[in-house]
Amino acid sequence: MKGVIKIDSKTIEVLFREYYEELSRYSFSIVKNQDEAEDVVQKLFIKLWEKRAELTDVKNMKSYLYRATYNSSLNVLDHLKRKGVHTQLTTGIVANNSASDQLISKELEDEILVSIQELPQKCGEVFKLSREEQLSYKEISEKLNISVKTVENHMGKALKLMRRALSAYLHILITILLLK
Repeated sequence: MKGVIKIDSKTIEVLFREYYEELSRYSFSIVKNQDEAEDVVQKLFIKLWEKRAELTDVKNMKSYLYRATYNSSLNVLDHLKRKGVHTQLTTGIVANNSASDQLISKELEDEILVSIQELPQKCGEVFKLSREEQLSYKEISEKLNISVKTVENHMGKALKLMRRALSAYLHILITILLLK
């Protein structure tokens, strides 16, 4: 499909049928997870439909689809890596196997969860979208229909409140991390 094309439902259907499997394999080669790879490609075609009016100057649709798949796959890979680090810190993996370390880790994990729940509603919502769902500030702003600057302000406030709430546990966390 070369040349400038009009993107309508028929065109998207043709593109989907022609490139879905190919793009899924390409995404899988990057993210190494079949479900995530298929999600990347499905979301790509949804975005293609949503932004069809803006895509009037695309000359090589195959190149466009591959580039978009590549970029989205890298974003997913980055989110998966960040989520893995976040999960390790919040599930108590940082402690070794001694009973006292496990107790301290569990207490710290509980305090983190309590401090998240005590955040003001919007701050908590933004924090959870950022840390638990691994969304970027831009994605959060789009999802909540607020500006990126507002997301930044909510995150700053959330982190400040959590730092204050968890300050008593900071030395414990540092000690555990240093002993590891």
